[in-house]
Amino acid sequence: MPKLTVHNQQFWLDERPLLLQAGEFHYFRTPADQWEHRLSLIVQAGFNAVACYIPWLWHQPQPELVDLDGTSHPMRDLAGFLDLTQRMGLYVIARPGPYIMAETINEGIPPWVFERHPQIALINQRGETENIASYLHPDFLNCAAEWYRAVFAVLAPRQITRGGPIVLVQLDNEMAMLHWVRNSFDLNPVAMEHFAAWREAMYSADQTSAATLAERLRYADGAEGAQRVADYRRFYRTYLRDYTSWMLATARAHGLEVPAVINIHGFANGGKTFPIGLSQLADVLRMPDVISATDVYPGQIGEGTFHQLVLVNAMTAAIQNPAQPLFSIEFQAGGNLDFSNMSSAFYDLYTRLCLANGMRAINHYLFFDGENDPILSPVKRHDWGHPVRKDGTLRSHYHRYPLLSRTLASYGKALTLARPETVTAIGFRLDDFMTEVNLPCTQAATNIIAHQREVILFDFIARGLALSHRDFIAVDLQQVTLDPGRTPLVWAMLDTTGDPATERKLVDYARAGGKVVIVGRLRAEGELAQALAVQITSDPPFTPRRVQVFDIADIPASFVQTYHGELGTVFATADGLPIGFRKPIGNGEIIVLGAAFPIIALDDLRAFTTLADWAGGPAPFTLSHWADVRLSRGPNGDFLFINHYGDDPLATEIRYRGTPLFDGHPIHLPARSGAILPLNWRIRPDHTIRYATAEVRSVTEEAATIALTFAQLTGYVCVEKNGITQTTQFTNGAILL
Repeated sequence: MPKLTVHNQQFWLDERPLLLQAGEFHYFRTPADQWEHRLSLIVQAGFNAVACYIPWLWHQPQPELVDLDGTSHPMRDLAGFLDLTQRMGLYVIARPGPYIMAETINEGIPPWVFERHPQIALINQRGETENIASYLHPDFLNCAAEWYRAVFAVLAPRQITRGGPIVLVQLDNEMAMLHWVRNSFDLNPVAMEHFAAWREAMYSADQTSAATLAERLRYADGAEGAQRVADYRRFYRTYLRDYTSWMLATARAHGLEVPAVINIHGFANGGKTFPIGLSQLADVLRMPDVISATDVYPGQIGEGTFHQLVLVNAMTAAIQNPAQPLFSIEFQAGGNLDFSNMSSAFYDLYTRLCLANGMRAINHYLFFDGENDPILSPVKRHDWGHPVRKDGTLRSHYHRYPLLSRTLASYGKALTLARPETVTAIGFRLDDFMTEVNLPCTQAATNIIAHQREVILFDFIARGLALSHRDFIAVDLQQVTLDPGRTPLVWAMLDTTGDPATERKLVDYARAGGKVVIVGRLRAEGELAQALAVQITSDPPFTPRRVQVFDIADIPASFVQTYHGELGTVFATADGLPIGFRKPIGNGEIIVLGAAFPIIALDDLRAFTTLADWAGGPAPFTLSHWADVRLSRGPNGDFLFINHYGDDPLATEIRYRGTPLFDGHPIHLPARSGAILPLNWRIRPDHTIRYATAEVRSVTEEAATIALTFAQLTGYVCVEKNGITQTTQFTNGAILL
């Protein structure tokens, strides 16, 4: 039987690379006699899979009633729905919970579970009971185990390993997201017993009781209280890991054979908050048997925001299972309500961007509107501007999906196997995002680090690299071993919350020949300050200053540090005092910029690009008119991804490392559109497309003839056939080779 695996940063189906494109369909919100029509729209969109939540509260509304075959209601016929997907040739990503969220009562947990077992509920720091289960409470686990037993009786025989359509199963949904959103500590006695055990293992002699720990957290204050909160946040990573281990073992006991997926929540503020979810789930995502998938809701995309998604993808890749590709299991397909003014180009553009970043599995969420039964929600309408309305009619952005799908199918395996070419790295400390729950004693510190990571990490380093065409990977400085041979230049945001081990790692990396650009604040007595032999004076947090970087003066900044000592080459000042310097360390060097400011003007970008050029990280691309360009390289061809976020048509000439691409022909794009352009794409052993200036929409072979169609009517194609290269201009959107 077929088998889905992950290795070499790809999904493989029987050792064939698989680009997985799914649309989320909630069968429980659409009448059963319309299921086939909705699934046909997924097929017409060019997708090869459907994903679906399986709501526990819908299929077991009462303890005595478990309906998974439609006995009590036709929209509960999960078995029939799955069999229909197989007949229609679609793979399935099943999402049975226990939690599903999805705007349902109790986030998908049947109300009777809390009614029968009130002791399972989270108790927050205010002493209030919330309708969130303390994950490892044995009574909750007993109920969840019975749900798994019932639902896997339907899922297990329909896995691809047994001839069915199911290729992946997501366990639970958005673990600990509610705790973060509500700022709720879990002080349930069971959770506190686990916390007590964690502390005893961590601190050896500490044997504080669960009840005492709960009380101390409730009234935590001062530095000692802040340390308790930090301990709790770190402990909760292990609590979520242990809950995941339980789910995985229980699912396998009931027949799970396909890979298990855990999704990562928290995409808000353009993605700047998303790494908090990475931090919460860090121990889960590092489990060898877990595939991680992101929830991605950018809301909009443009020249001022696209870098945020690029950094989110890079940070996810740094934390997730290294064998897998990027995977988004909730990839925004909604928000385009009728009369909403939402750009229908948004969905196409950010899909292209994520494909350029190496994403190879996407579940477009949610693809269909629907209606709720009162068991699911007191709100009947479930409508967030998805591509397909509840009556089956189509919104404008639906029509972009099949066009892009045709291009992806045309490039096929060659594109799927291509990997992004990056030129530098962004280093981060995941613990700088360990800020999901707070008490008054931690809120001020959280406000400071949130400012630094958003302004410096996202809107200075990532935005500067993205706008200047320097594609990057990300590395977790607390986990990775830095090798100057593989990563000669690292950009890092540091603050005074840094740890000695990370600072020592950066010093050792520089001494071994690496180059580090540090933006932010150094610890006054830290390893870096000692290695650099500098004394530090720090402004109070949020104090505004005007700084000069190279020859660019009057840049508004804050969190400024001034440095004293043998600084090497000074390149930035505030009121004449050094705030930026470059100094050799061993065989390498460290560059420090002690200020926080986002890139919001051309002067800011010029300061960044001057710094980047000075640091020895030249940009591979130059364009006559700006667009977002990224190169992916593969064994069967390379692909240039170009996204144009502007509101007017674009014509731009592109050079790569000084050499004109496309023989100097300009690339033309309509407003707010993208193109995936082939470079050295081998479509047959004797045919190589050296380049095409328009995106390929179809490839048809008949006997000795190959027909190509394009997304544009006019353009140029350069073809090498049997060693002979010929460039042809097409004028009707097609060409015969």
